[in-house]
Amino acid sequence: MTATGDTPLVCILSDSDGPRLAAAIQSAQSFDLTVLVGACANKPGGVAAVDIDWQDDFAAARNQLADIALEQYADHPYLLWLDSDEELISWPAHDWGAETAPWFSLQIEDTEALTPRPTTRLQRNNGSLRWHHAIHEMLYSVTPPQAPPAEPLGGALLRHHGYADDQTIAAKLRRNQAIVAAERRHGLDYLYLWVEEARFAEAFGKGATMAWTKVFNHPEAAPRHPGAIDLRVEAAESLCAFGNTAPALQLLAENPRILGLQLAVLGAEQRESGEVDAARLDFLSHCARAGPGDWRYSYPRALLGASREEILALVKEVADENDQSATSDKIKRSDGEQQMTGRFTQSDDFDAETLGNDLVLMNNKTREVLTLNPTARAVWDLLEGGLSRDEIGEAFGQAFPDIDSVILGKDINRTLDHLLASGLISRDGDAA
Repeated sequence: MTATGDTPLVCILSDSDGPRLAAAIQSAQSFDLTVLVGACANKPGGVAAVDIDWQDDFAAARNQLADIALEQYADHPYLLWLDSDEELISWPAHDWGAETAPWFSLQIEDTEALTPRPTTRLQRNNGSLRWHHAIHEMLYSVTPPQAPPAEPLGGALLRHHGYADDQTIAAKLRRNQAIVAAERRHGLDYLYLWVEEARFAEAFGKGATMAWTKVFNHPEAAPRHPGAIDLRVEAAESLCAFGNTAPALQLLAENPRILGLQLAVLGAEQRESGEVDAARLDFLSHCARAGPGDWRYSYPRALLGASREEILALVKEVADENDQSATSDKIKRSDGEQQMTGRFTQSDDFDAETLGNDLVLMNNKTREVLTLNPTARAVWDLLEGGLSRDEIGEAFGQAFPDIDSVILGKDINRTLDHLLASGLISRDGDAA
């Protein structure tokens, strides 16, 4: 049956009929919005529902449901996408019949602990936009020219319940990793495959530093037009947890109002030295009181109205959480000096990414990751020629004749020790 109306049609994809889906449907109906559910399993009662062939490809499933909506619900000028574990919290009065924009963004609360962020969920019901990517699907124009950036729809707010507990989060990460693997088998490669691989590595495996470095350097991550969301922010924040603040500082130099990044940098400083940049702390305290944070990026609600002392306590909490990160992802300070004799050979199975002045290396066999500062990076570069410990020291001495040879020797030995332990180099004669 063809429905009529001048309000957006709420579209929900679901693989089961449960209390979460019922809550999502009820939240939309409370604003007198018509709901259409695309189901691949049990259909919910009391609401229009259609079968969707859902093969772990969220974009394809959305496009199937959008095609049905255009055919059967063409009088609804827009489609509002609601996940089955979300609720519509607020919805504005709006003259949709007079609206011509191709799409809008809405605010969404990912968790109660974070402020909302924008997400594009409202598209015109005319087939001009299609969803792409099996995971973290995104809307694109079907034909040129590209649609202008989505404007925010004031007064609209979604709430997400999908990250309520660790078990649910772990299940989603594993499901997403399976989708990533399937996409890779099909020869596909796009930003959010790297994002999910980084999230999975951080939660379950090794190599998170390298994975997030690849996300940060990915050509699709940087904003493509003025005002666009910078998709490097999540990577920069995660890298702070592993002690690498260079990416975050790069982004903050361009936009200091990303408050979550400011907090992440302070947390990394606290963990590294027990002290923080007082000026940065003062700036964050001012933003917490005055409210000029960039609304496009979530940050902890605990910052809202917090005093300087309360923010410092929050910084220490972040630093404590960072201590749980894999310490193998960073070359650590050590006073021990070992005998480093003979020649060394670089592994031929490693990956490398540059972050500022640092070099991030990953052993592809063990997924062990090391972040090399400029001195350690110079040692690594010299090892490409198969030099011995003494030859490396001589090369440094010639380039920097005034350097303290004792301190330099300890730095070289420490770097060689960690490179050996990570399997990124081997002594001549020991290579497998």
